[in-house]
Amino acid sequence: MKASTILFTFALGAQSATSFTTTLNCKPKAAISSTARSMGLFDFFSDDARKERDERKQREIEEQERLQREIIARRSNPAKMEEYEAKVRVRRQLRMNGQDDAADSLDMYSGEDEKIVGLN
Repeated sequence: MKASTILFTFALGAQSATSFTTTLNCKPKAAISSTARSMGLFDFFSDDARKERDERKQREIEEQERLQREIIARRSNPAKMEEYEAKVRVRRQLRMNGQDDAADSLDMYSGEDEKIVGLN
């Protein structure tokens, strides 16, 4: 028993000691010819990253404004409001039946860009 414990300890120590050595089958990595380096956190301040953030923010704002115009148009038009309420009832019934995927795929907004006098 004592010999097997010593042998096990020795084997465990030998394996952990190899974790600090280099492996022989490592291949050298190919040199990258580009001088541009990814700086991680510092890429946040680059002009390209700033432009991308601004464009993404502008697209998000435009999408929110389009949805808001559709909501305003729906509230002022009783026929559109009835259509929306029918979609809500269908979606709620699907959720009650446990069909969450079908409820998520139901399109609540028409996707049309509404023109509202005074807001566009």
